[in-house]
Amino acid sequence: MIVALVSNPAKGENRLAGAPKIITGDTLEIAGRLVHLVGVDAPEMAQRCRLADGRAFDCGLVAKTALMDLTVGGPVSCTLQTEQTIPPIALCKAGGYDLSKGMAHTGWALAWPRKGTVYAGIERYARQKIHGLWKGRFVAPWDWRRGQREQNLGAGKPE
Repeated sequence: MIVALVSNPAKGENRLAGAPKIITGDTLEIAGRLVHLVGVDAPEMAQRCRLADGRAFDCGLVAKTALMDLTVGGPVSCTLQTEQTIPPIALCKAGGYDLSKGMAHTGWALAWPRKGTVYAGIERYARQKIHGLWKGRFVAPWDWRRGQREQNLGAGKPE
């Protein structure tokens, strides 16, 4: 498998390409570097959610699997958006398909609220169609990382 880092400082562009290793539902390793998908936030690996019938499940693991599904069978290319964060934020595509869009569409990642993301409309669609996380109750990943846990789960929405 070919792995490459293409840098063109004159254009302000840094691209990574190759076979991805999926770390979480919004983080992957490509060309030996971790990157976070631009504009979305997926459940953490230890995070649990509940279906509408109350059954708990490992939503972080399911989100990771969803990203694996979106990347199977071909190389991924990522264009770094910023290296100000760890890991850096990147627009990643598999076969030309925007992985952030795919994760929001399937309901396994939420639009990142602090940046006015273009994925908010796609998240609304997933919520209306009851895709992914919207099939039950969950804590938004950013709240979960701050310590909010299952006892505060909202009804079919992040709290």
